[in-house]
Amino acid sequence: MATKQVPVPPPNDDVPEEQVVETELPPGEPETFTDKLIAKTPWWAMSTGIHVVLALLMAWLVVIGSPPDDDDAVVVAPPRKPRVIPDMEKPPDLPNEKVLDMKKSTEDPVFKKEEEADHNETEDNEEFQKAKGDSLDFVSDKPFKGKGTYDTIGTGGGGGGRYGGRLGGKRNLVNKGGGGGDTEDAVLSALKWLARHQNEDGSWSVQNYTNRCNRLPKYASGGKCSPNPGQEDFNTGVTGLSILAFLGAGYSHLSKDTHDGICFGDVVKRGLQWLMNHQDPEGCIGPRTAQKYMYNHTICALAMSEAYGLTGSNLFKDQAQKAVDFVIAAQNPDKGWRYSYRCGDNDTSVSGWAVMALKSAEISGLSFPRTGYEGTRNWLDEVTEENYYRVGYTHKGTGKVFVPGLNESFNHHEALTAIAVMARVFMDKNKSDTRLQGGCSLLVKDKPAWKDNDIDFYYWYYASLALFQFDGPTGSYWKQWNESMKDALVKNQNTQSTGCKSGSWETVDRWSCEGGRVYCTAINALTLEVYYRYANVFGTK
Repeated sequence: MATKQVPVPPPNDDVPEEQVVETELPPGEPETFTDKLIAKTPWWAMSTGIHVVLALLMAWLVVIGSPPDDDDAVVVAPPRKPRVIPDMEKPPDLPNEKVLDMKKSTEDPVFKKEEEADHNETEDNEEFQKAKGDSLDFVSDKPFKGKGTYDTIGTGGGGGGRYGGRLGGKRNLVNKGGGGGDTEDAVLSALKWLARHQNEDGSWSVQNYTNRCNRLPKYASGGKCSPNPGQEDFNTGVTGLSILAFLGAGYSHLSKDTHDGICFGDVVKRGLQWLMNHQDPEGCIGPRTAQKYMYNHTICALAMSEAYGLTGSNLFKDQAQKAVDFVIAAQNPDKGWRYSYRCGDNDTSVSGWAVMALKSAEISGLSFPRTGYEGTRNWLDEVTEENYYRVGYTHKGTGKVFVPGLNESFNHHEALTAIAVMARVFMDKNKSDTRLQGGCSLLVKDKPAWKDNDIDFYYWYYASLALFQFDGPTGSYWKQWNESMKDALVKNQNTQSTGCKSGSWETVDRWSCEGGRVYCTAINALTLEVYYRYANVFGTK
């Protein structure tokens, strides 16, 4: 216990000793029994007693504050007031990439090597004779006089640009990776559904999205979208996830493409404005009253970083940096993340989103200390099984993770192993790491299948990212996975005959109990964008 120090003024050597007058204190209250007892108690006895009381108090607080064992379900930690975020210095091993200046560059920064054919494309270099995404004229940030654009948010190195191949010339990337017109049609249909169901304020709602149904006669014949499970606490998270789906296909706030009378650029702009309007002074996006608000924040931090990285717009730079700063500030010392700010608990799922946000920040020219990656490595090492390369949730050997009363009937999948493979690829770029191949071997043994209790969009998303990064676009692991993933998602997307549900996926997967239809549609669109959303770290084969 710290003792308060009362400053004592230095002696005044200029005043003769006999002139120094001591001030008398006013008479105090009559002494009580307690006063007399304290006065007669030796100082060492009082000190010992105080420390004993403090030790007992701290022990009691630890007991009541310790989280219960978490083998089965998510444990919600109470929100905590964040600390003041310190200034972050950019480490030397995270280079600050410069935004391309489209006016000065004489090369096509988008697709120099992969684009070989020049037929069956629209004037803005889009594939399948359809205008998906925009030409570079619409992403040069002209209204804001910025420096241009990053085409793709990749991982540095490898084929393609930093951001994959989002903005144009995607046809060869899609075809080489095993996609096609059907996967791109599915992406566009999903984005059209998301655009129709965006709230007027720019957000998306887990449950109240049905209020936006039947706005367009084209989709009104089948009635409204059916209500779904989900928790409103995740409204911020599904808003960030929906914006990421548009950014992943190459649509920025400057895009001019219009579908069903809705300009996709306006959708992205309103969504980003909502995120920025709901960022607190410490950088956290979304309310901290949500029980698992770090899920929401890390996803939104990723969206803000990508929005800045794709366009180079200074409109987003400061708030994207603040969002990244909060990710770092919320990290447990030398470990990972969980539901709230430095709560002391770690889990691999939230930590996976945090790593993606940091990786996006790195290649977008934002800064963060190397402790972000170092702590993540420590956490992944701690929860990875040495012999089988399986990765746990809150500790090694977690096994099946579920929320009692919501999704315990669903089968277990290696989503956490997929997250660890992706994170290690993004952070370390070391293909010789035996944990990568070991993890990928586990993933291809459990390929996507549209069967009751086996459907897990979250697992399919992270496994697609991990396998494509390790083995794509033509490796054997990726080929095995890709065919099953396409078959499951493309064939089970709602078509126009279903009315307003057209483009969405039903809430039949393991985690739609929390995120609902908006989550299902956004994350599946992101999965189908895997062919061009991120550049392959290890190059193309």
